[in-house]
Amino acid sequence: MKVGTFFSGVGSPEQALNNLGVKHEIEFACDIDKYAKQTYLKNFDCKQFYTDITKLDMKDLSYVDLLVFGFPCQAFSMAGKRGGFDDTRGTLFYDALRYLKEHRPRYFIAENVKGLLSHDNGKTFQTIIDCLALTTNTQMSIMPFDNLGYHIYYKVLNTKNFGIPQNRERIFIVGIRDNEDNNFRFPKEIPLELNIKDILQKKINDKYYLSDKIIKKIKANIDKEWIADYRVDEGLRIRKDNISPCLMARAREDISSTPIVHSLYPRSSKTGKGGTGHLSKKDGTSYCLDTGNNQAIEKHNNIRRLTPIECERLQGFPDNHTEGVSDTQRYKQMGNTITVNVIQEIIKNLI
Repeated sequence: MKVGTFFSGVGSPEQALNNLGVKHEIEFACDIDKYAKQTYLKNFDCKQFYTDITKLDMKDLSYVDLLVFGFPCQAFSMAGKRGGFDDTRGTLFYDALRYLKEHRPRYFIAENVKGLLSHDNGKTFQTIIDCLALTTNTQMSIMPFDNLGYHIYYKVLNTKNFGIPQNRERIFIVGIRDNEDNNFRFPKEIPLELNIKDILQKKINDKYYLSDKIIKKIKANIDKEWIADYRVDEGLRIRKDNISPCLMARAREDISSTPIVHSLYPRSSKTGKGGTGHLSKKDGTSYCLDTGNNQAIEKHNNIRRLTPIECERLQGFPDNHTEGVSDTQRYKQMGNTITVNVIQEIIKNLI
């Protein structure tokens, strides 16, 4: 199988294919971030690595059987005008669409934040579907022109339903070119059985622990309202059902071995970097790995951030997948990537 990726990051689909043991060749990858490129090439071999998708002449790229891309969510200047392909010009989705139109790969998988469904009152998502779909979730498309003729399936999937304790909702759009392949079903959910202690490292470098000054600020905002929902185990407050809460990591992600999570910034701050008090939700889960916030967790008065390895585990990568760049870049890379376990189950059902 020939594979290509745009907005490739650190290679989630490639890692999933390796895990599945699928024989494949990586024809090309593309990412504008030089540190993501460094991490990608440390772990995978590809025939071509491009940096700027907007400058590519898609005729020069190789055909692939499977294209995967997680594109940024951008407003379409003409969204809702029902001009099809032209509505997407000037966006990065348009550049991925250029490849689909030129080469028509057998399959593609696109990933985005859940908010894509409601972006610009739903017009952005509808324009995307109008450009792609002959059928959508088995229903015939009503788009009469400028359509690539793919069978499209889309669904919001949550990382916590695929074996990893992270509450990360993302929409996945699966495209199938040929009628004979059109028997796709999204994967069934997998029970979450990991305990938080299965994710955390045993020995932690002192640099990941926060200063007394920051700890004091955090403690001033601790919310005690649902401690009763937890039992104490080796000094950790753990959910009584033994299921780990989902963990959050962003550009400088902080986490602890207890499910009470606290922002490092006041919600009213002018920087807009977070919120006052804990950011855990009352259902016992915390927010997802992304690239913009700071959180901390408490254990025996010691509070620390997630280590890069713990972030890798929360995204389904092997330990030290991102080793070789700064911690700041490692956090960013894990926040931006697709969860391996989720894309792996989609690919398994697709091919």
